[in-house]
Amino acid sequence: MNRRVRRGLTFAAGFLLAASTLALAQAPSLDIEFPFLAAEKTLKAGSYSVDISENGHVVLAAAEGGAAVDIVPQKQISDRKVDRLELVFDVVGSAKFLSEVAVSGKKKYLVGRRPEAQERQTVKGPKAGK
Repeated sequence: MNRRVRRGLTFAAGFLLAASTLALAQAPSLDIEFPFLAAEKTLKAGSYSVDISENGHVVLAAAEGGAAVDIVPQKQISDRKVDRLELVFDVVGSAKFLSEVAVSGKKKYLVGRRPEAQERQTVKGPKAGK
């Protein structure tokens, strides 16, 4: 590749990264006080922004940085738009698995279900506009 093409590709990649970071920074966020599993990845406790991408995937990004987690929803649970960010976790032993995601102003999605779960735990963000 010549230098001009490489420079153009580097610029385009940087621009896309900056745009996606800005979009996630504006996405609703909440604090999760425990480690959990999502898309077969173990995530630490902390603050996460959550949004639905243009392709319909759920995107989780830690406030402290790192790679965002892209989750393909299994199905849409509700047609009505929700008024707050809400994550539901299936609890199996001491492990918590992300099961459902509802994003304020958007809909509710099933992202994974654990039939062996003994209980469910919900983490809610503030209502939209607050």
